[in-house]
Amino acid sequence: MLSDQDKSVDILTLVNERTVLLDGGMGTMLMVEGLAGGELPESWNLERPDEVQSIHRRYFEAGADIVLTNSFGGNRLKLNKKQRDEDVERINTRAAQLARAVTPPGKFVAGDMGPSGELLTPVGDYAPEQLEEVFEEQARVLISGGVDLILIETMFSLQEAVTALKGARRAGQGPVFVSITYERKGDRFVTIMGDTPERSVKTLEQAGADGIGANCTIRSDEMIPLAAVLRGLTDLPVVVQPNAGTPRVKEGRIFYTQTPDDFADDVEAMVKHGVNVVGGCCGTTPEFTSAIHARLTGSLKAQ
Repeated sequence: MLSDQDKSVDILTLVNERTVLLDGGMGTMLMVEGLAGGELPESWNLERPDEVQSIHRRYFEAGADIVLTNSFGGNRLKLNKKQRDEDVERINTRAAQLARAVTPPGKFVAGDMGPSGELLTPVGDYAPEQLEEVFEEQARVLISGGVDLILIETMFSLQEAVTALKGARRAGQGPVFVSITYERKGDRFVTIMGDTPERSVKTLEQAGADGIGANCTIRSDEMIPLAAVLRGLTDLPVVVQPNAGTPRVKEGRIFYTQTPDDFADDVEAMVKHGVNVVGGCCGTTPEFTSAIHARLTGSLKAQ
């Protein structure tokens, strides 16, 4: 069952021994704490570090094995849109340090890396080599700050995902997981760039990913069949992080209506399909993590 492990246990060993629990939505929690629309979430690492650290602590207390750093949009190109590109090192270093400082023994910190916000040539303006340098820079800072692994997530472009993976590999020797964002089209799943799970898994395996998964965009019930597809395509650890249902807008604010228990029901089904790492994306909170943890320590036990 879920239990604290000695810190000497490698995360790749752990994910092959039992189900590992990721945290939930950092952005969701920052909005609960007062993040304003248009405000840079990663700026809170420098300006409101106590709130960021409190969120990490709450996820650990809820049972998470791994928390993600507040660095999803911390690459140079994303920060440049807010005139903060000169703060890449400060923001990412602090992101890693804040999480590391509240990490209990036997738990882990994942350096969170999201899309660059730019498109690769010939559609966009950036060559793969240029974006690779951008991702390498961010990964190198996160690793220096003390993360245990890199999680590249919410990638809607397989080409960019591979570019980010290559950059992270150049930055250090730790594990790198890559999570793609799919949309459901009838009984099929595909990225907005047209990449299928079959193509994505094969490509990421060949590029050297240590774990492969899916996150964001789709609800937890839709993630169940996708989890089964991914599990059937690879022997690598499979990571899943669905959203808490379909987002709704009320008085200009986005909210999610799915309950933690319903979400945990769906996660239970995914674990039974053999996924190794489970967590939540948009709309999920420590209450969701706690509900999943109760299932993993109860009816599911170790996988």
